Amino acid sequence: MTNKDESAPGSAVSLSVAVEHFLEAKRAQRLSDNTLIDYKRTFRRFQAFFGEDGGDPPLSSITPHEVRQFMNSLTGLSKKSVLNVHIGLSSLWHWATEEELCPENIMRKVSRPRPEIRAIQPFTHEEVDRLFNAICRSAEYTLPGKKSCSNQLQDCYRMRAILLTLIDNGLRAEELCHIRARDLSTSNIKVFGKGAKERLVPISETTYQAIMEYTEKERIGGLPGKDDFIFVTKSGSRIAGDELYHMILKLGKRAGVKAYPHKFRHTFAINFLRNGGNIFALQAILGHASLEMVKRYLSIAMADIEAVHQSASIVNCWHLGAIRVGFPASVN
Repeated sequence: MTNKDESAPGSAVSLSVAVEHFLEAKRAQRLSDNTLIDYKRTFRRFQAFFGEDGGDPPLSSITPHEVRQFMNSLTGLSKKSVLNVHIGLSSLWHWATEEELCPENIMRKVSRPRPEIRAIQPFTHEEVDRLFNAICRSAEYTLPGKKSCSNQLQDCYRMRAILLTLIDNGLRAEELCHIRARDLSTSNIKVFGKGAKERLVPISETTYQAIMEYTEKERIGGLPGKDDFIFVTKSGSRIAGDELYHMILKLGKRAGVKAYPHKFRHTFAINFLRNGGNIFALQAILGHASLEMVKRYLSIAMADIEAVHQSASIVNCWHLGAIRVGFPASVN
């Protein structure tokens, strides 16, 4: 139980106590496990920054300068990871000022790091075909004195269902791993995305049938009960996000394709727009809070359309610009 002097408004609550109370508040809000893990990672780094000499300072005594020093010490992290640290500390101080544990939100004085903007590289149609063709067979190998051969793999139904689900609606890896039988219907999947936000994601009949085929023919434990996870390991436990990443990475190596789960999300989004999908519908399917990322997908799709137009335009294909019958001669 918390001591009265630790939680009273205006008291010198230490950083460690503030972190503990903040995490309790976020658990009460039912934030996702992944979000809580990110918060804990950020706060461990921040607390370690003060070290043994700094001890456990009162939250209200920490200055913007100290936060900037900490941010500058985060060498070796990606820009996205550094941005996540800033977001985590901002959340802590916003909560603390609301709880009157410190007089101001000092993070407003600490500039937000510029986000890392990576190039979006979707799969090509040919690459996707190669991935699907590599599902059931191992990479070819040659034994001494024998012809090259490959082995039949044991998880082809599962892998086919996973690939179809990822490319059919752009689920995140963790979202796919957490699908339970009760979340699945013939036309959609109930998904709990970032921030524990629930949304319905449509699926095609082909994808649904592939999932059913996997559960009937290959899934460990057979048909799942309503509370069971759909995609499981060979021991029957839920597939974790890092396991899924390595499964797809390994498949990509067999197929000669650079592959990871999020690349299916990019591929779905861009082709959804290429094929006439609405950007607001795409935003809802992907579970984005804003249109910022969706606009990046749209810019790629529009560039494709413009490039195709240049080669497919009837004006260019029929050379209509060269026909100038009856026009007066140019005057030099």
